[in-house]
Amino acid sequence: MNYLPNAFDPPVWYLVMPLCGATGEVFTGKRYASILADRLNNDQQNALIKVEDYTFLPAAVHLMVREGALSLNMWWPAFMDAILEDLNKNWPGAGLSWCDFTSERIADAKAFEHRAYELLYLPVWKGLATAPEGYAYNSVNNRANIDL
Repeated sequence: MNYLPNAFDPPVWYLVMPLCGATGEVFTGKRYASILADRLNNDQQNALIKVEDYTFLPAAVHLMVREGALSLNMWWPAFMDAILEDLNKNWPGAGLSWCDFTSERIADAKAFEHRAYELLYLPVWKGLATAPEGYAYNSVNNRANIDL
């Protein structure tokens, strides 16, 4: 793929947000995926960020987002806090928390393509699907209804 000069300005980030305290399918359950999707879509409508790609695993979120009106340092903590608050209001027994979350700035086309490929195949590598097209909660099938 050829990218235009400055294609990664504003910055693009690869974010991984695993949950601790989750037993079962959190982000691949319609109710909980909707919490996440609604917040992402709202933040996109308000031009805070742009979702480039995503995969929701049962207890982890993998996103590629482009900064918008807010830098990652301003958007991400508030986003994670809001999602966790809504999840714990709806999760039986609450007790969910983020653990070992990471961010990586995507600096060039090679890094973007690597992470996009990873997002596509994560469910296959984890044994959740036999092919990327067969996994509902990714950018390919978009069952979460993220505005892409």
